Amino acid sequence: MAKLILGSEKPDPAVLKIIRDRLKLGQAWWAYQNVALDSAGLGECQYLCCGPGCTFAEPPARMPDSHLRIGWRYLLVGKVNLETGTIEESS
Repeated sequence: MAKLILGSEKPDPAVLKIIRDRLKLGQAWWAYQNVALDSAGLGECQYLCCGPGCTFAEPPARMPDSHLRIGWRYLLVGKVNLETGTIEESS
């Protein structure tokens, strides 16, 4: 797991509400941060739900790729605490 580039990164309140509303029993939301030093989006986060009923039971090391081909830039940095909105890094 990578370390957060910006330690105070939190989901936007609107995003946090959406992910709270979509959470189901046994699932968790994980944060992936853009670590590409040549990217204008350096430090931006994306979020992925993992667990029962999801595509991924466990969070992958990198954000899964999409039609946008950006997954390689985003590394797993931690779990989203849905009460506080903070990203909890784990080693």
